[in-house]
Amino acid sequence: MYLLDLINKDAKETELLSFVPDANELWKVGAYICVVTCALLRGQKGGFLDLASMRKHLEKGKVGTILVGLNRATVLKVEDCLKLPHITSCLLGKFKGKTGVDHHLITVANETSSGLCPRWWMEKLVEVCEMEGRFDGPAFATADGRLAASPDYDAIFCKYLKVVQEETDLIPGDHDVDALYSTYRTPRKTATTRIERAGFGHQFVDQMNRWRTQERSEGRAPRRRMNAHYADALLLMPTTWMGSYVL
Repeated sequence: MYLLDLINKDAKETELLSFVPDANELWKVGAYICVVTCALLRGQKGGFLDLASMRKHLEKGKVGTILVGLNRATVLKVEDCLKLPHITSCLLGKFKGKTGVDHHLITVANETSSGLCPRWWMEKLVEVCEMEGRFDGPAFATADGRLAASPDYDAIFCKYLKVVQEETDLIPGDHDVDALYSTYRTPRKTATTRIERAGFGHQFVDQMNRWRTQERSEGRAPRRRMNAHYADALLLMPTTWMGSYVL
């Protein structure tokens, strides 16, 4: 949260100075960190975010209501999930066997209990992409549409982590940030720890990553239309939404 606030502040200031490309890079990195954290993505999975599909689903769940008295024991029904404020991450993946290339949809809370704002960051990401004249392809990309290089995002991530280390006690002073932290593992590890501290176990985390089993299915999972995927995403919302909400 502190790190994203720093990026947000610097991006706004950079934009005011008319250094728009530099500001856009910061917006993208902020969105990347927020998405991989809230969707519990590891490695370079965040780079698979598909812009066209993301834009298609962007308005779904924009307005919603959180159930009164919601807690980890609450049993959410599909009709409850439709009413929850949510945002959908659309990941382009390659299925094995007969299924070919298709999408994985992960639906998370618009805003987490600690104040992380996946919807705000994803809407900002779409705005930046459209400003660059991009409406499809990878969402995390350079202005000319080339997939962003993860080392570049890592460098910016670690730069801001060092500021967090200097200004707060969130990162021990003796930690070598460049050696111990990266976008490859830190956001997901942090999210997993917070979910477990909220009273959920490893099985819950595994359920949040259930889409990954489809890539290992050797073609056994049938290929479906995008609206079918959204229906599947709703069925998983009792896990994915709750898991992101408690962060």
